[in-house]
Amino acid sequence: MAADGLDPGEREQLTYTLDSRLGPHLEAATAAVREAERGLTDARERLAAAEQAVQEAAYISDPLPFMRQGVQEEVDGLARKTTEKKVRASYRFLVDRTVDLAAAEVQRYHDDRSADRQEQEQGVAACREAERRAVLALEAARQMHERVRQAEQSARQGLDIMVARLDERPQDG
Repeated sequence: MAADGLDPGEREQLTYTLDSRLGPHLEAATAAVREAERGLTDARERLAAAEQAVQEAAYISDPLPFMRQGVQEEVDGLARKTTEKKVRASYRFLVDRTVDLAAAEVQRYHDDRSADRQEQEQGVAACREAERRAVLALEAARQMHERVRQAEQSARQGLDIMVARLDERPQDG
């Protein structure tokens, strides 16, 4: 600070320095807000898609209860067979049905686990939670952006005060 106030062009130089030092941070804060807005938009789109999928999900008949009942009927039928040939044929048929049932039970187990994972990761509840987190992230980004903007305003206010103080000093030193 010179005793004779600001040099010609010094205010512009100080403003440029302030802009160049704070500019990247303002841009980063703005980019963070835009990214959070995109995240919220994506979360809302995923939620809408998950809700749509639930509405469009058609009822699927479960064949397993019928298969289980069929196997039990084959066991009961085997007990009623009277000839060796019929017993053997009935037994082979029963074994085929039990193998089909066992395979279907294993497949159902894996399908259910997969559906559970899918629901946990992409289901309506998961999408609602992702949307909630995205809303919080956007709010945090906006608050951070506002604090960065306030920091810039403080620096500009300080520059204005410094310029005013230096301009009010006597020029004769």
